[in-house]
Amino acid sequence: MNPFINKKLILFLCLILFLSGCDYNTVTSTLPDQSVLPETLQNQSFDQHLDISIGYWDIEKMLNASHPDAITQYIESLFNVTFHPMSVTWSNYKDRYRILSSTHSLPDIFATLTLSSNDNHDSGSFINMIESNSIRALPEDMSSYPLLSNVLALTSFTKYKDGNYYAIPRNSFTDPILGSTDAAMLVRRDWMDTLDIKDPQSFDDFLSMTSAFVHDDPDGNGADDTIGYNVSNLTALGKWLILGISPECNTYAWISEDGQYIPSWTSDKFMEVVKSYRKLYQSDSLDPNFYSKSPQTVLEDFASGHLGALEYKSSPSALMELKERWDQQNDKPFETCVDVLPIFPASDGIRYSNSSNIFWSESYLSSSVSDEKAERILSILEFLLSENGKMLCKYGIENVDYALNDNGNYTCLIDTKGENLSIVLKKKYPSLMLFETLAGWGNDWKDFENSSLNNLRYGKPCVDLARKSVEWYRDNTTQLKRDYVFLNAPKESVESLNTSDAFQSFVKCIIGEDDPEQMWNQVLAEMDSKGLKNYISMQNEKYREQKE
Repeated sequence: MNPFINKKLILFLCLILFLSGCDYNTVTSTLPDQSVLPETLQNQSFDQHLDISIGYWDIEKMLNASHPDAITQYIESLFNVTFHPMSVTWSNYKDRYRILSSTHSLPDIFATLTLSSNDNHDSGSFINMIESNSIRALPEDMSSYPLLSNVLALTSFTKYKDGNYYAIPRNSFTDPILGSTDAAMLVRRDWMDTLDIKDPQSFDDFLSMTSAFVHDDPDGNGADDTIGYNVSNLTALGKWLILGISPECNTYAWISEDGQYIPSWTSDKFMEVVKSYRKLYQSDSLDPNFYSKSPQTVLEDFASGHLGALEYKSSPSALMELKERWDQQNDKPFETCVDVLPIFPASDGIRYSNSSNIFWSESYLSSSVSDEKAERILSILEFLLSENGKMLCKYGIENVDYALNDNGNYTCLIDTKGENLSIVLKKKYPSLMLFETLAGWGNDWKDFENSSLNNLRYGKPCVDLARKSVEWYRDNTTQLKRDYVFLNAPKESVESLNTSDAFQSFVKCIIGEDDPEQMWNQVLAEMDSKGLKNYISMQNEKYREQKE
């Protein structure tokens, strides 16, 4: 071979290797030192390298990457660890962890839904994991982790009966009213204007509006191709709408009634929910296929211009995701077509807003985790809860993705090409799907501020709509009160009596042909024959004993 050609070939291959690895290598100049850590961690030794496996939802892009992205490298370097991600889906995570638990092969740390769930099967799994020695307790001395300790202090009721903490709650909202954005109704305001429809002031008004969306050609194309109302996730059916029907029942959780706690779906108030949803279904106001569509399909229905009312969320990040879909399929601007519908008054004349748990989902340490590895994992969580950790996950790497001047003012160093910064960063760093929420959801008023930084992150239309929504709920509604101490208390798992089965029965009553009231009474009668009343009494007694 010609030596000159050979040298050119070698140089070309070197260039290819360099370019293919440039994302991996560029971070080496920005690897952190311990000064970015919270003070309580700066003197800790991370000399021994550790491998840490993590189970989390929908992190397959991180898992399948040819090499760790720069955010992963940053955190791995800071704590002298190597992460081994394991992706689970929202449809398989419970079964996956159950199998891994039975084979003693759970990831070192994994996120799942137990105590914060409204299903006693999920709550029962918390007890089962402890009693089967699948998970380990947190250290008694948490003084090196004051931010984590604050989280635990706010949820001290999550202690197990042996006095130890096992769950690491992932806190959601710093201000309770922000939880109202977890239950929103997005509506085609342009359709309402075309049909001269005002904001509904009752359930019947809402039914009439959504029926008109189906039958009165709101998009003016002359085709029978529009849907009235649907929910992005079936298990959240009515989280907004039930606020105007039977407010306490809007999350299928336990409620206080006549001096004891009962599942909301056993209350007489839930009967009105059953009858109302049958009316929606019979009038075609509710999507006839609501019970079989995936969340992604429902979002596509709205984004593609076929769905008029979408029960969803109104946080900036949720609206951003929906708008991204919308912009791909519509010429009309999102902000001129889409609005957040104010909730109508309930039968007592009060407009209610949703109340959300202080935490949603929890992280656990596998029982195979050593004390040293447990300390390393807790240190990582402490960092992610710190201001520097939040900055890393929200804005990327300092002096690579953003810069701060002497006054602390932010400058973006990325050419976003018109995209929202949050989307751009997740494309650049797939691991943000994990690290941004591993320690907590971290929603506070800063995310709802009308600021140039939030406009950059989410897009001005989404920030404006989110702010409008939460301020309206703050100024015009009464937020539901729930006893989250009881709701998050571990509950016995009884195979024949659980929220999932009750919800499936509710759906059958909606789409059934017999009288809905008779059908629902039959459901309750069958549950009573299986010991429902005794189960309720047992849970109330256990709670009283726990409080004492």
